[in-house]
Amino acid sequence: MLSKTASRTIFRIGTTVWSTALLFVISLQALGRTGEIPPLLKGVHRVVCLGDSITQMGEGPGGYVWLVRHYLKNLYPDQTIETLNAGISGHKSTDMIARYQRDVLDRKPDLVTISVGVNDVWHGFYDNHPLGDGPRGVPIDDYRRNVDTMVAQAQTAGIRVVMLSTTVIEEDLSNRENAKAAKYNGVLREIARAHHCPFVDFQKPFRALIQAYRKGTGGHDNLLTIDGVHMNGSGNEVMAHTILSGLGISPSEQERVQGEVAKEARLR
Repeated sequence: MLSKTASRTIFRIGTTVWSTALLFVISLQALGRTGEIPPLLKGVHRVVCLGDSITQMGEGPGGYVWLVRHYLKNLYPDQTIETLNAGISGHKSTDMIARYQRDVLDRKPDLVTISVGVNDVWHGFYDNHPLGDGPRGVPIDDYRRNVDTMVAQAQTAGIRVVMLSTTVIEEDLSNRENAKAAKYNGVLREIARAHHCPFVDFQKPFRALIQAYRKGTGGHDNLLTIDGVHMNGSGNEVMAHTILSGLGISPSEQERVQGEVAKEARLR
């Protein structure tokens, strides 16, 4: 049976109202039990969210970073968890590792989420490179080395790492960009497994929702993004709830403070 959180998002398609299970895949990933602080968050007082423009744009009310911050604040008020945004538009793994000391390590977080890969892949398709092999992309071996180094440096400093998969690159799930991104997500899984850190998979909920939308409506417009890459309100919710579930927070716990978080968003 779907949770209230899973069924609450309503998409408007023309004059038709289409309800879908926003968290029906996400809920399967949740490990936490009601009323308990998940092991991954015990003793955590500062979180840094490293990323690109998707993360940077996730700072506004209703953005995924904003939502994670406000859910954590309302769920665990006595623990005082500070959530900092370290997203910069256009950044790839090469850019993130160059600023990693300043933007992550020097801020001394207890936990870092790493969101990297969309631009490493996508920018390789720029300037008429339909196979994604253009010079503005980051080769997969360099990508692996950059991400592995960031994870290792964080863990050496005693920082817990949560690895985030890429989201979709355009909402055509069969395009070359997403096919190439799948290989980069495979690298992220391997790195997470090698370093024994959680891997949060955005691909499952994004693909399930987009496929259901295409099948149910025949529509081909964007469902979760404003431009094929950057999140709209629904996309930000999918990201936030997937991360919260990956942190071990159950859908029922998220549901418990949902009203307060929504109220805070309206007041901004």
